[in-house]
Amino acid sequence: MDADRATILLVDDETALLDVLATALTDGGYHCLTATRAAAALDLLDNTPAIDVIVSDIRMPGMDGLALLATIRERFANRKWLQVIFVTGHATLDSAVAALRLDAVDFLHKPVRRDQLLDAVERAAAKAREHRGALDAWDQGRAQLQRLSDEARRLAEMLTAFPAEAAAGPTPGAALPADSGVLSNARLLELLQTRDIRTRYFTDKLFADPAWYMLLDLMESQLLGRQVSVSSLYLVSGVAASTASRRLDEMEEASLIERWDDPNDGRRQYARLTERSVELLNAYLHSLDRQLR
Repeated sequence: MDADRATILLVDDETALLDVLATALTDGGYHCLTATRAAAALDLLDNTPAIDVIVSDIRMPGMDGLALLATIRERFANRKWLQVIFVTGHATLDSAVAALRLDAVDFLHKPVRRDQLLDAVERAAAKAREHRGALDAWDQGRAQLQRLSDEARRLAEMLTAFPAEAAAGPTPGAALPADSGVLSNARLLELLQTRDIRTRYFTDKLFADPAWYMLLDLMESQLLGRQVSVSSLYLVSGVAASTASRRLDEMEEASLIERWDDPNDGRRQYARLTERSVELLNAYLHSLDRQLR
């Protein structure tokens, strides 16, 4: 049990019972906070986002346990991980239904045995950790996706702003423009690998951008001095070949790529970036490098 990471809030107007429960949980390795009134419990929640589990009596003077839970779900709606266990000597069907509707995870009946309490809290703490982990992963993934979206937007702005002059395009494996010498090829290749960050968090094709993937693969191949077949670009795109083909047509019309037939095999076609695309991608990678330093 990874109990040392869980913080438990105990709420009960019976101070003697509160002391007994707190001692049992502290001995079990948990960090415990206590409150004898619902208002005090809400104050602790306001100031202690580390709280994972709440163990509360139902019958208390003033705001009872059910009203406390309803307030918690409304006021701390962003803390999806909060788990609530009720301790009561007067459980009714109505109170049980109301508690379940508010996502209470367990009922313990007074007098509470130590092993029952620890088992219930351990299960609740495990759920809280699972929810926290999922929320953290989502936040990280969303931040990475936003970063990649911003990068793609900046590149799109550069593509739009760049003059649309005709460009013959370099031969396969040819040297890059002189201004690319500001960064080494090794550094440029390293920056190109940032496109893999998104797939660590989002594997769904919903987040695939075929034109972007194909452009970056062509740039990497140009740096490595290798030819790229159109069929391999279809695989890189992550979408159906018909969709990838349409995107290649669009990029060719925009003077971003050029294609030619293999003189030894008419069924094979190769693609490469135009000089314009190389300059734009170099400008983008230089900008990305400055932001990451």
